[in-house]
Amino acid sequence: MLNTVASIADNFYIGPYNTQIGVDVFSTSVKTSIKLKDYNNRYYLERAIKRIKYQGGLTNTYRGLNHVHYNSFSYRYGHRYNVPRIAIVLTDGKSQHKSKTLNAARSLKNVGVKIFAVGIGSGVDWSEVNGMASTRRKRAVKRGWSARVRNFRKLSKPSFRHQITEVACSVGSVIKQHDRFDGLRVN
Repeated sequence: MLNTVASIADNFYIGPYNTQIGVDVFSTSVKTSIKLKDYNNRYYLERAIKRIKYQGGLTNTYRGLNHVHYNSFSYRYGHRYNVPRIAIVLTDGKSQHKSKTLNAARSLKNVGVKIFAVGIGSGVDWSEVNGMASTRRKRAVKRGWSARVRNFRKLSKPSFRHQITEVACSVGSVIKQHDRFDGLRVN
């Protein structure tokens, strides 16, 4: 999962005037591993992502979403005024509290954050994943705001990283020029 996050970061220009990436890890509790303002260089950002320690526990997705709402996208963590905010939620199960998760997602979307939700594996509650995603349920899948992945290996497929890159570009992130992404650069 961390290699996937690092490879997604590789598609973007990273810096204080470009794309900023933060990483929060949630399970029973939530921890910010990387704040938006922490890295202005893609190499060091990717290295830091790959060094994040696994945190086992329950799937308290609502705590992760609330943390993102009140902390991760705050100005003290590096949010910039008038810059689109995108949260990518990767989950390998169903949350302990579905209604709290959907309420937290709704609250986050109501303040303008776009949520890309990814369910990994066979034990995922797809109505919950699609309910978290920007544009709800079946429309979320058709518009690319949620994704189903059978296992963690599938996260490394170029088509999956391409889908996330396209979604980020649709709200205004700046990607690097790659042969495979030609024409998707947004300023």
